[in-house]
Amino acid sequence: MRNTRIHRPTAVMLAAAWLWLPASLAGAAELYASGHVGFSRATGEGTGSNSLLGQSASGDDDDASPMYGGAFGIAVPLSQALPTFDLPYWPGRAVRINGSESFRLPGWRTLIEAEAITGRDFGFSTPGHSTLTPYITDVSSTTFLGNVRLDVPIQAPLNLLFGRLPMLEPVTVYIGAGAGVSWNDVETTDTVNSGSEESFEIAWQGGAGFGYALSDTLHASFGYRYLDMGTVDMRFDAGPNEGSFDADLTSHEVSAQLRWHFYHIPFFGRE
Repeated sequence: MRNTRIHRPTAVMLAAAWLWLPASLAGAAELYASGHVGFSRATGEGTGSNSLLGQSASGDDDDASPMYGGAFGIAVPLSQALPTFDLPYWPGRAVRINGSESFRLPGWRTLIEAEAITGRDFGFSTPGHSTLTPYITDVSSTTFLGNVRLDVPIQAPLNLLFGRLPMLEPVTVYIGAGAGVSWNDVETTDTVNSGSEESFEIAWQGGAGFGYALSDTLHASFGYRYLDMGTVDMRFDAGPNEGSFDADLTSHEVSAQLRWHFYHIPFFGRE
């Protein structure tokens, strides 16, 4: 059996060409639902002030918590997710993006979804005005985000560089981002004063991971993301000791997801 070797420059060019595979490699648009379970490690940065003492104290602490939730969305090829438009490059001349042979976006699966994740429950202890009065903070947070995720198949570059690897053909790598709101229920005490606040704050996330197609309709993935849950402000009202406390909440999260594609949208068709 003769071994076929691809020279490095050729392999690099072929791998680069993989970025522009025709959209025909993608399936049609489909509705899906997914379930998520994972762990969230949050950092709470707290700053508290006491009007009687005229002092403020700040610090941060970490805590971990399980989380769970799900999402509902639509999966479409990238070539269908973005509109067709002309990109001028000279007076009277333009390249049509995603609409001709001049430049055609790849058919990578693009996920557009509404996500809700809950179960996060953190406890933080940050410095107070003395070692005997630290700020003890309990945080419960639920996020509602709109996310966009791009799944990039690795089958083509692997085949070009190493030959056919059947077990890795269903693997994708993904990147994603999202924004929305977090519902934070925060309770804080410095052993003398206490306060609580429930508020909706602006939240955003960004992350990456790996996916695996278990079948045509079931897809599993595992990934990491950074999540900013916003800042919660509250007041302490205890006579002369009234004050305030601010909690800035961020987290690093890892989660496993199982996605079920349950309905093909006819009007998108297949390319």
